[in-house]
Amino acid sequence: MHANMVISITSYSNCPSCAGQIEHDEKRGERACTKCGIIIESTEIDIGPEWRSFSFKESQQKSRVGPPTDRSLHDRGLSTTISWADKDANGNVLPAQKRRQMNRLRTWHIRSQTPDSKHQYRKQALGEIDRMGSALGLPTDVRKTAGDIFRQAHQNGIVAGRSIEAVAAAGLHIAAAIASLNRTLDEITHVARVNRTPIARAKRAINTEFNLAIEPSHPSTFLERFGSELDLNAKSIQKARTVLESAPEEYLGSGASPVTIAAAALYLGDRLTGGPAVTQKEVGDCCDIYDRVIQDHYPQLEEFYEVR
Repeated sequence: MHANMVISITSYSNCPSCAGQIEHDEKRGERACTKCGIIIESTEIDIGPEWRSFSFKESQQKSRVGPPTDRSLHDRGLSTTISWADKDANGNVLPAQKRRQMNRLRTWHIRSQTPDSKHQYRKQALGEIDRMGSALGLPTDVRKTAGDIFRQAHQNGIVAGRSIEAVAAAGLHIAAAIASLNRTLDEITHVARVNRTPIARAKRAINTEFNLAIEPSHPSTFLERFGSELDLNAKSIQKARTVLESAPEEYLGSGASPVTIAAAALYLGDRLTGGPAVTQKEVGDCCDIYDRVIQDHYPQLEEFYEVR
């Protein structure tokens, strides 16, 4: 992985060397294997207080207020805000002269948060990531990872010559894949403000620059989401998973879209279990593909399942 890529792409649950258990040492800021001693992560930043408390009363006396740093914001949430309510601390409406003064202060305060183009780009990109992530139903952690990817891409010059929206959308696509919450490029394009081609090019540039070892999406990762949208029962979804398990990896990785194969498996799983009996068009509309391609793939999957 690229030396400048500080994003934690892989979160190990077991030691990659000996498969031993990993233990987190908060005092040293390290994650190390209890069997072979290899250090997985080190120099973690302690964002907790610098003081200690030995009772609840002492903890309350030393407690602070304010939210923690937020990676989804361009300034990590460290800046202050000026309320838009033209009222004083007692709830009284401010006089006209004071309201004009507060409006000027707000204007300069907003400008001070983005003093240069670098902060302006990041503010725009992180806003786009939050908007697209919300439209796609992606959790906050995925959006924060996408923000980290954009920051690193910006620092390494990948944004230069490319649309900010395209790089932001590509970062969100990669972050979703890292979290195993795969979204297709077509789904990303539907909520983005750019076309599919610049997003795909930005994604390839990020993968090349940072040498990200992201495996291609497997059809099984789409079964639960599309099966839920189609209101299929658990038996039909499980049958679709069994159908995919019976298919050889050569067929699953033959170049066909994993969404197409997943759609064909869901249609076949519904037929084999006598479920709600969805049509090919319903499955195609749900997965945003042509129902004709389902007709091309499900007979082959059925053959693999029968000869298993």
